[in-house]
Amino acid sequence: MHGRVKVRTTEEQAEIKRREQQEKLKIYLGVTSKIFAKREAKEYDEEALELTARILEKNPDFYTWWNYRREILLFFKTVKTEEDMKKLCLIELDLTQNCLKVNPKSYSAWHHRFWTMEFHPEGDWKRELKLCNFFLSLDERNFHCWDYRRLVSKKCNVSPEEELDYSTTLIETNFSNYSAWHYRSTLLPIVHYDASKGSIKEDVLLKEFDLIQNAAFTDPDDQSVWFYHRWLLGRSKMPLEILNLSVLKSQNTVAVLFSEPVEVDSKCLLLELNEKSLPVSWQSVDGSNASTVWKCNLPTSGEEVGNCLNGDEKCEVGIRFSNGKEECYLTSTVNGNKSFTWNKTNRAGTFRSDFSAAAKDVLERELESCQQLNELEPNNKWTLFTCVLLMRALNNAKFQNDIEDFMEKLTQVDSARKNYYKDLGSKFVIEDTIESLPIEATEVNLSNKKLTSLCHFDQLILIEKIDLSSNSLTSVYHLRYLICAKSINLDDNQLSSLEGLEEQENLEVLSIKRNSLKKESHLESLKTCLKLKELFLEGNPLTENTEYQATLKMLPALKLIDGSEL
Repeated sequence: MHGRVKVRTTEEQAEIKRREQQEKLKIYLGVTSKIFAKREAKEYDEEALELTARILEKNPDFYTWWNYRREILLFFKTVKTEEDMKKLCLIELDLTQNCLKVNPKSYSAWHHRFWTMEFHPEGDWKRELKLCNFFLSLDERNFHCWDYRRLVSKKCNVSPEEELDYSTTLIETNFSNYSAWHYRSTLLPIVHYDASKGSIKEDVLLKEFDLIQNAAFTDPDDQSVWFYHRWLLGRSKMPLEILNLSVLKSQNTVAVLFSEPVEVDSKCLLLELNEKSLPVSWQSVDGSNASTVWKCNLPTSGEEVGNCLNGDEKCEVGIRFSNGKEECYLTSTVNGNKSFTWNKTNRAGTFRSDFSAAAKDVLERELESCQQLNELEPNNKWTLFTCVLLMRALNNAKFQNDIEDFMEKLTQVDSARKNYYKDLGSKFVIEDTIESLPIEATEVNLSNKKLTSLCHFDQLILIEKIDLSSNSLTSVYHLRYLICAKSINLDDNQLSSLEGLEEQENLEVLSIKRNSLKKESHLESLKTCLKLKELFLEGNPLTENTEYQATLKMLPALKLIDGSEL
């Protein structure tokens, strides 16, 4: 053993490292304690700058010390010369640069650097732009640096056209530069916007699709280009519309359906009867602050309202919305127990505007490219998914079988997200069903459709009877939009909750056979269904004993449970 260097054991190395860390911690705590004391005493001096710099170079995210440094600099500005302040600002910039080398994604360091540049009497913003480019060359997805660069480019008066060229350079260098694609999506509508079409100019779109095609064929598995592709085909902002106005005399209610969720109050949404405003209070059907469906109770006082509600004479109800940005108006002639007006004569195309910003020939061209790529990469989820979206957008019946096949394949090649694809398939089925319904429809059959989730039920506010049996539903939250529903069939699903059936004021028949309702508390959602007459619970675990029937006695109109008298 003589002549050999003794090698420390793991235990010895760990002990030495522990002692070193303890010594560093002791020094660190000592310095921070001293800084806290100096700040408490409002001591703004060179020593405080030196002490905080020592800590920040080790831990750039200690934002309290950045705040302290700004306080010191603001104080120095009142007592030092402009030349001295220039030197101090340069020290700050050097410090932040060193800190960013330690942690390039430090919120505090980037924020302090921008503050210093604005505080600097003669800040060199062009130098900052070069610094941003340097940091982005090290990490092209550093969104802290991207945010800083956007601020700096404005200070340098860099035009959107120049920034668009910069994004092109980055993308051509690396197609996987997600941040560059995203930045590009903010610049294109500024540089190449066609106001007449409400979208990007078509010749520019075609060039962008060529760029995307090169990227997709180079690396089909890179998600960056596919997200950008989906954005590029995305719809332009559609104007807000009132889709439906319904007057439900039996409920003494007026319901309004908007094309998108909006916030509403009695000032921005006005109800008019024969061109006279009525004082009403609006409530969202789903309980949210921004909703597509709003309803109010009609005032019970007033001769004109009484004649409208109780008499046979016709009257005109109007709804006017204005929030200072958007305005829309719709009227309905009240004649009968339930009167409604849709702003369109049919439901066709209700959900087909997702890609309306691109012309049909562009969509077909993109689909052809994706199909070619799919032949080369048959198991690529991004290609399959994009093909599905394009075929849906083209709204051609000949694609129906292909869509179903592609969706099934997606659940196999991307099994970790199979439930997402099943929910998306449910969305497609519901959209197709709603678009095929006449606007005056009061019944809809969605049974045995392999549904795993519900959506777009705000479009069904006038439906009185719905069949959702033999699916795989675990939630019926969206049923709260069915304010006119009298009969609901939910047999043979996987429900363990009835949330969504609250306040179904008109519901008379509910069938939820062979689901997964286990506790009496699962029936609590029905306590506000005051008109419920028949309830079918057969095949649910809670029916194994009769105690649940006591819970149902709170329903005043209930007569039959599973066909037997209560």
